[in-house]
Amino acid sequence: MKHVGYSFIKNKNMVWSASICLLAVLLSLFILNMIVGLNVFYFDQTQSIFWHALSPYLIVFLLSVMAISVLYEFYVFRSGGHSLAKQMGARRLSFIESIPEESIALKITEQLADTFLIEAPAVYVLPDEVGVNALTAGFYPRDIVIILTWGALQNLDELELYGLLSYEFNKILSGEAVENTRLKILYSSLTSFGQWGSKIAKLGFTRHGQGHLHKFAPSFVAMGGIIWLIGSLGVLITRLIKYISLGSRTFKNDQKTRRLIQNDANVQTLRRIYVHHAGSQIHSEYAESISHMCFANSLSPQNWMNIHPGIEQRIYELNPGLVQDLQLENLKKLRNQPLFSLFRSLDELNSEVYTPWSSPQPLPLLRLSPISFAINDAIKPLNPEIRDNMQRPELIQRALQTATGSREVMVAILMIRQYREFIPAEAEVSRAIVDSLLHLDGRVHISIFYEACKNIGAMPATIARQFLMKLARIIQEDGEIGLLDALLLECVKFELNLLPLYTPTSLEDVKPQIVRLIDALLHVQQINSQNQLDVRKKILRRVLTGQELEMYAEISDEPIDLAEILNDIAGLLLRDRLSILGIAELCLWNDRIITQDELDVLQLLYWRFGFETDEIVELMQKKNSLMIV
Repeated sequence: MKHVGYSFIKNKNMVWSASICLLAVLLSLFILNMIVGLNVFYFDQTQSIFWHALSPYLIVFLLSVMAISVLYEFYVFRSGGHSLAKQMGARRLSFIESIPEESIALKITEQLADTFLIEAPAVYVLPDEVGVNALTAGFYPRDIVIILTWGALQNLDELELYGLLSYEFNKILSGEAVENTRLKILYSSLTSFGQWGSKIAKLGFTRHGQGHLHKFAPSFVAMGGIIWLIGSLGVLITRLIKYISLGSRTFKNDQKTRRLIQNDANVQTLRRIYVHHAGSQIHSEYAESISHMCFANSLSPQNWMNIHPGIEQRIYELNPGLVQDLQLENLKKLRNQPLFSLFRSLDELNSEVYTPWSSPQPLPLLRLSPISFAINDAIKPLNPEIRDNMQRPELIQRALQTATGSREVMVAILMIRQYREFIPAEAEVSRAIVDSLLHLDGRVHISIFYEACKNIGAMPATIARQFLMKLARIIQEDGEIGLLDALLLECVKFELNLLPLYTPTSLEDVKPQIVRLIDALLHVQQINSQNQLDVRKKILRRVLTGQELEMYAEISDEPIDLAEILNDIAGLLLRDRLSILGIAELCLWNDRIITQDELDVLQLLYWRFGFETDEIVELMQKKNSLMIV
């Protein structure tokens, strides 16, 4: 499979791309010769504008400069993608010397390489780039590299980073990464002149000695500016040619990536870039020359003829249903604009439209309520291994062997978790299963629920929705629902593929949701005393300003949708979610004892916000062992 994958890379047809590049070179020569011809004609009107006395010398000079640029690029790329990474000042990542964010990127890269049976490319990071972007370069398996910006590592969670790297792997598998590298070398004949001008101009701003500017600084700035101005014509023509010849690739690659990984991770990546303050812009002097190699637009959004469509357009193409969520109502008009569909094939324009699932009726709003177990069942958390291996009644074991039986067990557990035992008429559950569960230690019920949830099997969408609505009605039978019950419902949604995609958001936007989550966490501890209210105020000071504290001074009794709150908070940046989880620990730990239900809530919160749960469970068990005797 490795040989097959890379045969595509080696045999990628470059005739068309080279022809387009040659056209760009000829167009540049023609325009520059005509500009010089206009000046010659001003002094000697016998000379032709299109071919004059200086034309041979000018063309030879320009061709020489272009040839030198291309040869220099070939020399620079002697080590493939590694050379480009070093040229841009990127730092190679390794497991030995990496921070957690870098380790995640390396881990995902190896996973994708194993999935597609290819050699894992080297991963580099641009340490000074805060925008979220990535590019892939190289010629052969040994020199293919993926270059990430620091902003991508810092701002993307594991799912979003998976979508970004999957897009780059798609370019590797299709041979586009190699083609892009060759195009950079070819187009360097037009872009290098402008880069040289920028480098020369920067020398004029370099300080020497005691912070003094170089005595030739004005000369460097003037010379660099002139060279850059001349080179800008080549940049403009290159951008035009790329826009015409490569402008439609981004939409294709987005769709191919989604089919390749069979999920919407790349959509989430685009949504994160959409809300990121720095977008995808790269401020390096090489941003222009690598623009066609990047995941998203590396240039300023205000630039003309950016090769990549806007983030909004790409999101709309992948999932039009997100238009309303991201306030992109005007995007629908774009499809009717001539330039939007220019150079797009008919099969792209008529591709299937993804419509996200929406419940035929809204799930019931939830009220805050405390836990439901008796205190003697909830005090000391069980060791996870003991809990998972505790002997189950034979009837429960038999039920868990089938999808139908597993669903029945889940219904029974949720019924038992109510303040009073009841069996709704529409809930078809065996009395024997309820009795078997009632004779078990209540702390084992959630563990059984997890096991049953994994066994419910694939359901048609309609049946899955009905089952979810049944569970929602059961857990609010007493008029309220606890945070743990809401989190269990999230687990069911996940297994049924009904868990909605989160919308990337900022901490300021979700402060009301964070307050309600804190209230729900304190309700888990039966908040009913002045002491608990003081704890609430102390915790809220960590996330709210003085003015905001006054707004949320009282605990609201209005119905809230805990599922929506959890989904909103899940869209925060990695560090913000960790901060919220730290606050959750404070809420549950303020009485210096954590119960089984509280530990289950904390574990599920870590899972819902995208983190591993084993370590936090082990840590809470150790802290608890010091307090409970």
